[in-house]
Amino acid sequence: MKLLFIHGAGGTKSKWRKIEHLLLDDNYEVIDLPGHGKNEYNAITSIQDYAAYMNEHVKEDTIVVGHSMGGLIALELAARNNNVKGIVLAASFYELPVHEKILAKLSGGEFPPSLFHVSYGKEASTELIEEEKKELDLVPVGVSYADFRATNIYKEGKETLASLKIPVCAILGEQDRLLPPGAEEALKRVRGDMKISIINGSGHYVMVEKPEEFVEKLQVFVDEVHKLKTN
Repeated sequence: MKLLFIHGAGGTKSKWRKIEHLLLDDNYEVIDLPGHGKNEYNAITSIQDYAAYMNEHVKEDTIVVGHSMGGLIALELAARNNNVKGIVLAASFYELPVHEKILAKLSGGEFPPSLFHVSYGKEASTELIEEEKKELDLVPVGVSYADFRATNIYKEGKETLASLKIPVCAILGEQDRLLPPGAEEALKRVRGDMKISIINGSGHYVMVEKPEEFVEKLQVFVDEVHKLKTN
């Protein structure tokens, strides 16, 4: 079964760089969304349109791992494509509201420093923070604005999550300050069967801050999906 990794708002496939060497299976794909990194396809401005674009990439049994905005895309993708056999919401939720002040800064051409710094946990090293600052240069601020605006206006996730008939899990950072308060409890109310794993000491970028722990929890879910498929 294939693993497909979708990055979040203002990111690129490089956000998965810390985990690729840790994956046990080489049947995986990390992608740049349109307008991000090396993907020069026209930028997309809605979660539904991102899912429609990604639908062309999923032609075999696949577990979709979506970080933040990528998790919203994963939900919509699963609703469209029967080849999606499982979803991992990596530091994600069924809706991701964005403060109007952040949107205003982005629309004015500036990635807010406060947004950057609040995205990481207290244990993130200085070296990692410097690496991540360089990552900002990989995506035009205008594209980041379109992403954050798309996440802000997306309101269908709760209904979509509840309707899916496939396994879904969430891997969340203990110190994540970008998800809405009470996200873990809210997810459990929508999907009582949903497995939720918490990574201690991590902020919003769980896969770069705590890659070993992230892959460990991901592998548990992958194994569970494999068992369901073979039974």
